[in-house]
Amino acid sequence: MSSKKRKKDGTLLQASHESACDRLRELVTPGYDHTQIDLMLAQVRTDMEKDTNSNVEMICCPRVYEESYLREAVGAERSCIRGPGCEGLSLLVDDPFTVREFIYPGKEHQATDPRALCLLCRRNEIAAAYYRYETGNAKSFDCMRLADHFNLVGVPGEYDVRDCIVSSGKHTGIPLPVVLHVRSAYASYVRDGIKCLSQKRMRYPDGPSTEEGSFLGRRAALVKKAAPSSPHSVL
Repeated sequence: MSSKKRKKDGTLLQASHESACDRLRELVTPGYDHTQIDLMLAQVRTDMEKDTNSNVEMICCPRVYEESYLREAVGAERSCIRGPGCEGLSLLVDDPFTVREFIYPGKEHQATDPRALCLLCRRNEIAAAYYRYETGNAKSFDCMRLADHFNLVGVPGEYDVRDCIVSSGKHTGIPLPVVLHVRSAYASYVRDGIKCLSQKRMRYPDGPSTEEGSFLGRRAALVKKAAPSSPHSVL
């Protein structure tokens, strides 16, 4: 190797070494917040270790799809596995009935499969578990998940976030919005001789601001409004 080439290679190596030293000095200067970065990295690692469901995809249930299941079973369809204990029979409607079992979008269902819950019973179970953990009456775990599906909010034709529940403040198993089950939110009607339910008081995000929600939501709003002047009043 010629002396000229050796000199050139030596210059490049020295420049690379000086660059690395400069970067090292930059990282060890007092202005570089090692603690903050270390905490962020530690949190990411912890979340990855705890989230045992990270590889399980949640199912999106559009409003129109859910509403197609809010009726009684017809033909070969099957009713809610709870039978006489179905939430459909406890609704505050004119003609309560047992609702058909709910099958998630894209799921193949065989006649030999066990019967499933209807949409109302599924919503009710999720809400009951959510409030059990949210109120601190049961121990929650970072990796637990109470719902396998979620609902779209803030999208025209879908649900209003005011009619949904989602974990906040602490993890209680519902990472994405799910419609809150409220018995006063429905109305019954008959279409082509089939008993059906409408989500009459489940608001649309693109609806008018004065649109009336379910009784539970309206009462909460009234209590919040009345609290400053009459904290002991009962509505």
